[in-house]
Amino acid sequence: MEIDQNQLALIEEYAGCLMNICDIAVLLGLDEDKLREEIGNKYSPISKAYRKAKAEVVFELRKQEIEMAKLGAPQAVELIQRYIIDQKIQENG
Repeated sequence: MEIDQNQLALIEEYAGCLMNICDIAVLLGLDEDKLREEIGNKYSPISKAYRKAKAEVVFELRKQEIEMAKLGAPQAVELIQRYIIDQKIQENG
């Protein structure tokens, strides 16, 4: 799939706002199936931009949740416990 730098930047921006692939395709006038396929290819620039933007948002949200857990928010504590379990599972393959 050929896109220009502006479209790539927009994909990253939209992914950072946690928009779904269908909506991103509509906003950019791209074929949804081709965009989905491109995002599924972890080596493509589109996939890298999409996944990086999502990961950055998740990182920021988790930092906030950790701060809330430190302040004793019960829901945040539960989330953090799940994140720890998920991390251990990922580490063990």
